[in-house]
This record gives sequence, structure tokens and C-alpha cells, in this order.
Amino acid sequence: MDKIKVLVVDDHDLIVLAARQIFSKVPQIKMIGMASDGEEAYKKIKDLKPNVVVLDVILPGINGIELTKKISAEFPDTKVVLYSSSVSEDVIVTGFEAGAMAYVPKNFKSGQLIEAIQTVTKGEHYSKGFVSEILIDNFLKTKTRKDILNNKLTEREIQILQAITKGMTNQQMADNLHISVRTVEAHKSNIMKKLKLGSTAELVVYAIKHKLVKI
Repeated sequence: MDKIKVLVVDDHDLIVLAARQIFSKVPQIKMIGMASDGEEAYKKIKDLKPNVVVLDVILPGINGIELTKKISAEFPDTKVVLYSSSVSEDVIVTGFEAGAMAYVPKNFKSGQLIEAIQTVTKGEHYSKGFVSEILIDNFLKTKTRKDILNNKLTEREIQILQAITKGMTNQQMADNLHISVRTVEAHKSNIMKKLKLGSTAELVVYAIKHKLVKI
């Protein structure tokens, strides 16, 4: 199996050194280079063609969010893991909207950075803990709400869809909305028919893929 080629972009030498030490202990991952600013990172991505870029948000020159947009547009096979000291809701949401596949705060355990890299390499999004909570809390805001309404879902169906994405059971949804479990099941069935999906799992994947949830 080919190793996952990783480029680290951060203007702090200690962070780059720490990342190198972390990756040296994982046989499946190879750190192929580093960059300290956005312009240098862009050139190295073009030359080295990494599978994953571990990218800080705050950088000299092109910031991490703008660079993420460029990577998503020009290098679709390269996945972005934002690895930042910022835990701002706006930054996290904006990062995923720009095309990042994962967001890992620097104060998290090193194992989560490894897990994030392995996950995005499979083409899957990665978020854990409060990052997931922030993303779900942004469900149904502005553009998201319009996207769902364009699928002709009713207000009640929107509430059900939101609850499904949060991982609530049918009974929890029924209790929260003061309706019966059978009614919840009927709403879920209607949603899946309108979206042409066959299971709850497909519904959650659909919500993520079509940015109904911003991950």
C-alpha cells in the first residue's frame, strides 16, 4: 500500500517539528515537505502533489482559508486538514465551506491528527467533539435552509432532518416534538421519498455531501 504523502504548512517551526515526530511513528504516513506561508505552500503542492495538506489557518501571505479554496479548485485530489489553534465557530465553518475535509485544533491529541489524515484520504470528512457540535449547530442557517426548502420539505420535515443529523432516535424526536413515533417514521419516509434515498444512513450522507450540514 502506498504511503500517504503529507505536506505541513505552518509558520511555527515547533509545530512543524512536532508534526514530523508524530508522522515518523506512523508507517502509513510520509511527510514529504513543509512550507511556512501560503505562496510557498501553493508552489510545493503543485510540485510535490501531496495526498494531504495539514494547513494552519493563520499564515503570512495567502491565509489558510483562501489557500484551501485554491487547493479545492485546482488540486481536487489533495485533501486539506485544517490544524489550527483557532477554535472560532466562524473559522471552523468557513474552513469546511472552503473545501477542508477535516478540522483538528492543535490542543487535541496527536492521534486525532493521524485519524483525520487517514479519514480524509478515504474521501471522508472528519470532525470530532465540539467541532462536530459547532458544525451541526450551523445546520439550517441562511443558504442551508434555502437548500432544504428547495427540496420542498415542510417545516416539520426540516425539524426531523435536523434531528436525524444530530443522531437522535425516533423516540427522542417524538418526545422533543410532542408527536408519536409512528408520525416520526412517516415524516422520515416522506423525506427519503422526496430526496430519493433508501435509508437513514444515506440521508445523513446526503446532508453532508450536499452541505445541508456544513461538514
